[in-house]
Amino acid sequence: MQYYMIFGGVPFYWSFLKKGLSISQNVDNTLFAANAPLKNEFEYLYASVFKNPEVYLKIIEALGTKKIGMSREEIIKTADIINSGDLTAKLEELESCGFIRKYHAFGMKTKNAIYQLIDNFTLFYYQFLKDYPSDENFWSHIINTPSTNNWKGLAFERICLEHIKQIKFKLGISGVHTEVNSWFCKKDEANGIFGSQIDLLIVRDDQVINLCEMKYYGADYAISSKDDEDMRRKISDLTNLTKTHHAIYPTIITSYNLVQNGYAADIQSVITSDDLFLC
Repeated sequence: MQYYMIFGGVPFYWSFLKKGLSISQNVDNTLFAANAPLKNEFEYLYASVFKNPEVYLKIIEALGTKKIGMSREEIIKTADIINSGDLTAKLEELESCGFIRKYHAFGMKTKNAIYQLIDNFTLFYYQFLKDYPSDENFWSHIINTPSTNNWKGLAFERICLEHIKQIKFKLGISGVHTEVNSWFCKKDEANGIFGSQIDLLIVRDDQVINLCEMKYYGADYAISSKDDEDMRRKISDLTNLTKTHHAIYPTIITSYNLVQNGYAADIQSVITSDDLFLC
């Protein structure tokens, strides 16, 4: 899973895996060693895909600063680029190549699209490779630090977003038309709004919404009292602000399995990392 978080499913990258070495050792040998074969892969990647990659990289770098993504107007401001048809074309190319995704927040108008960076290797580059660490065992030395644990959570979310087909299959709704959304709202105490960020909503034509919480964890995941409260608040915010009449099904997507404690009773569906690669 960890290697996939860095490189995605690109066979060329996986060809550098060596038997007998741990994943951390393989990552060090592939990316951080003095003669690592993929040490400069980021520059080669965009130059090989795009004839003049400079503007594409400005867009990518801007999107790399905001987890939930940006509107077109935010990209223009952050990347300091001109609003034009050429920008539209470049966004479409980045999307078609799988570097970014375009989505609409649930309940928002179609024109208010959000663009989000989802390419595994690009995300890893901006987190750990951009400043070219000199330590040849860099990854082995930082593998269990807060920065890597935060990256694992983010990378796992991106993998989930890349495998909506498999998630729907596990939920038994492959034949149901759905829209995939994210959703967020600001805190408004006066109106009973807690403030929520929901990274994955699967809005179904059968009048159900799967509100998906994506949790990367090194063992079976146990829902805590805080997790339970967060889920309840998100459901409250979503129903109060969108006025949806859909039933909302709390859904957990996690690395392994879900611990069946007292807080697991309200979870309608559990999806594991194995399920993401079934079909």
